[in-house]
Amino acid sequence: MFDDMTKLNIVRLGNVMTFSSMQSIGSTIVESFPGIIEEFRLAHQDSPTVDSIDAYFLTMVLNSEIGGHILGITDADLKIDDENDFYSSIIGGKNPKNHVAVVSTRRLSPKKIESDRDYGMLISRTLKVALHEIGHNLGLTDHGSYAYASDGALCPMSKGETNRIGFRGYVRAVVDGRGFRFCGECCGFLKAIYGTGC
Repeated sequence: MFDDMTKLNIVRLGNVMTFSSMQSIGSTIVESFPGIIEEFRLAHQDSPTVDSIDAYFLTMVLNSEIGGHILGITDADLKIDDENDFYSSIIGGKNPKNHVAVVSTRRLSPKKIESDRDYGMLISRTLKVALHEIGHNLGLTDHGSYAYASDGALCPMSKGETNRIGFRGYVRAVVDGRGFRFCGECCGFLKAIYGTGC
């Protein structure tokens, strides 16, 4: 099935983010993939209040109900059934059978959101994980080691190892260290595949 990758559907599942925050995330995604993702559409999907949801199931539902190039943002914990993984939860994932990526804000949030700074940190972290997962939708792979973009921040495709430092340590060490621009290797790949890049 061919999906138009230039159009991104961003779907909010839950109420942790405001519409204006979703708008900001969408605008930055378009800026980070110039000439590749040209527009985005925001949608809200009513869902039951749950603490967790199977990540694969969620991507399949979004693909079935909405279709196309999708980023789902949920406040539920994303569960996985992977016996090779130390944890049974993830902060973001991409379904290899379609162009649907999902991000969970559950483990990205500061312990308490008590100020605009805390909320800004949540939005920044969500965006950085979203860029990583959308990068997968566009064919980018994880960096085996840390790679830096021209702005000095980690490339969004830098992954690191969650198992060694736990979720909180991973978010502080890897996700917070990522920027919004891609490294030369990723930009080269995007240019070769899409004719344009970073």
